Amino acid sequence: MMEGDRLKILVAMDSFKGSATSVEVGEAAKKGIKESFNMDEAVEVNVFPIADGGEGTIEALFYNEPDFIYSETVQGPLLGQEVNAKYGVDHETVILEVAETSGIMLVEKDERDPWCATSFGLGQLMKRRIKAGYRKFIVCLGGSATNDGGIGLLNALGYNFLDAKGRSLGHLLKDMKHLSKIDDSSVLPELAQCSIRIASDVENPLYGENGATLIFGKQKGVTKEDENEIDTILKNFAYLTNQLTKTIYQHTKGAGAAGGLGFALLSYFDSEIVSGFAEVARIIDIEDHIEQHDLVITGEGMLDAQSMMGKVPVAIASMAKKYNKPVIALSGGVSKDAAMCNSKGIDAFFPTIRKIASEREVLDRDNTLEAIRETAQQLFRLVQLFS
Repeated sequence: MMEGDRLKILVAMDSFKGSATSVEVGEAAKKGIKESFNMDEAVEVNVFPIADGGEGTIEALFYNEPDFIYSETVQGPLLGQEVNAKYGVDHETVILEVAETSGIMLVEKDERDPWCATSFGLGQLMKRRIKAGYRKFIVCLGGSATNDGGIGLLNALGYNFLDAKGRSLGHLLKDMKHLSKIDDSSVLPELAQCSIRIASDVENPLYGENGATLIFGKQKGVTKEDENEIDTILKNFAYLTNQLTKTIYQHTKGAGAAGGLGFALLSYFDSEIVSGFAEVARIIDIEDHIEQHDLVITGEGMLDAQSMMGKVPVAIASMAKKYNKPVIALSGGVSKDAAMCNSKGIDAFFPTIRKIASEREVLDRDNTLEAIRETAQQLFRLVQLFS
């Protein structure tokens, strides 16, 4: 940077999952960068929180328009649990986030139970917005605690699940072992007028060796002993769904997203699956902002080879390279194979974990934000040596 020039830095970081949101980590990085410069006039730092459809997507989308974020109390992922779920309204479109109603971060590790975790709250929130007159939705599928195939969501909207004797089974996965019929006689009639964009970067099918249960189930409490039984229930649910809706989506990419919610949204609604990151990037016009800055800071909780599979840091770097912008990534930790990200547009990356600590200490929100601030501060002290 030549003397007299003003360095424009864009901070576009994903959340550090389990620790802090994209808004929080972005602001922490901004604070550290600003602290490293002697004069405020020397640098302009703009935070654009980014997400891929998971936890923190609502905050990222409406970071500059917080008045368009609302909240309502709905059923949480566990029976008897109520949560205050945020949602956003962009003109005529309601944006819902599964992590807000049925998120895995809403359930303690020792309480995670796929048989009882439900997506009912998402359906409640959608129903209320439909009753309020909305017909267009974006549903962000990342970060769910559920593996119910969307049965909870559908039940909240009027679908009934019956056994062979016509008795109602409720909406929990544990009760679907005897599912024999899906009754749509009480479905909200306005559903036929609704359209949904499903924001997800998960490409897994509903069931099978690459399906929702076997790939993502463990983190939600699925045991090895439960895998086959749950997959059998989902297969039966798909068979009955196909008969009712005259569709076949169980093998479609993304059907297994959010424990099978992708399948339910594809099968029962006028819908399409879109990239979660691409949808967020489109709405906030992040590429245009990247073009207008000199340097891009991105990052996520863990940088590794999986980051190359369409995750936020590499996706941001790919955009930045269209305009020859340098990209630096900050991440909580880095794996041995993280250097592969250098070939995908990340010019350099820096871990923020500064000492050996327990998992609880590392994931602590305040510790995470302080570590990001300190790392950003020291990094830009170095940058100025060569400016």
